[in-house]
Amino acid sequence: MSLAAPTRFSSYLLAAMLLSSSIAQAGEDDFFLKELMKQQQPNMNRRIPDWLRTQPAQLSPALEKILKNGNQAASQTAQNAGDLKQTQVGVVQGRWIFVSFSMPAHEMKAAAEEAAASKSVLVFRGVEPGTNTGSITKKLIPIVKDMKPVPGAVIDPTLFTRFNVNVVPTLIETDAAGKTRIARGLPGFEWLSKQEPGDHGQRGPTFGILEPDMIEEIQRRMEHMDWDRQRREAMANFWKRQDAFNLPAAEKNRDRHVDMSIVSTQDIFHPDGRLIIARGDKINPQAIMPMRNVYIVFDATSQKQVAIAKKAGDDALRKHKPVIYLFSKIDQERGWDHFNETGEVVNGPLYKLNQDIINRFKIQALPSVIEGEGDHVVVREIAARELY
Repeated sequence: MSLAAPTRFSSYLLAAMLLSSSIAQAGEDDFFLKELMKQQQPNMNRRIPDWLRTQPAQLSPALEKILKNGNQAASQTAQNAGDLKQTQVGVVQGRWIFVSFSMPAHEMKAAAEEAAASKSVLVFRGVEPGTNTGSITKKLIPIVKDMKPVPGAVIDPTLFTRFNVNVVPTLIETDAAGKTRIARGLPGFEWLSKQEPGDHGQRGPTFGILEPDMIEEIQRRMEHMDWDRQRREAMANFWKRQDAFNLPAAEKNRDRHVDMSIVSTQDIFHPDGRLIIARGDKINPQAIMPMRNVYIVFDATSQKQVAIAKKAGDDALRKHKPVIYLFSKIDQERGWDHFNETGEVVNGPLYKLNQDIINRFKIQALPSVIEGEGDHVVVREIAARELY
């Protein structure tokens, strides 16, 4: 692992930087615990479906990314979707064509062609009832797939409200000073830009808006959501969604020393100019800030391994070393019941093992006890027969 680019650090800051730059090394107990607790926290937040995000949903510029990104908030559209700028408080500069799938196919295509040519943005108020942003994507792709550039499109009901748009298509252009030009129909921005600021009325066929306001739809659906049921389901299904690590059982006792060292790729200097670490130097974080906790890794579905973990933990506690118990697997059907039962047996903090710990300590078999000893870290594999 490399250190930061050449910078002057104090010895104290250097030690802190070294300790925070590695994933799972000596002295990183706090980091470990924060990550473990975060990963083991069921998501109880009131999360609404992706399509019900209040932020504008970006539907392009790269339509092929839409299916991957879903209804993610977009701070701005890409360059070919038009330049939208927040110029001052309350003023948004840009060009928009407000549309709806209430428009005939040829009208929607004409609006998309105008958006592509003028680098403006197609704006939808929401999605049709019972659908999501994917439905808009599917309808737009055959219309715009051969256009160069592909026009930008967003779902943003706030723009409909800001400009009081009630019919489509509606063209709106706002400059940096907040001066706005509006026309209903599709006269084109080449014509609209030459007009005086103001409302230039209807300049072509217009249609009603099919899609409901997404924000109003959010509020309506949230009122009918059973949050208590969602909370119960989140708790009940939490462990079923967790990955299990199928590490083999240790066949014999074995101690392995893990090299926690990192190598500097740059010279690092003290503020007074003295060289602290030269490029290529190896630093052992365990020697700077020794590991405090003992980590005991075991398979909670194995009674033998649970018993070994308990015994190893008791031994560490007698040496006045705090113990963290990490399980690789749990009975997913019994979930929290099994978790609580295992916690009562080991009588200590119990967390789910993660890939970072496996990688950093090169865990190969279970149960394993990870412990700092002097200037090095030992991973001790314990055979199940040691219990008897």
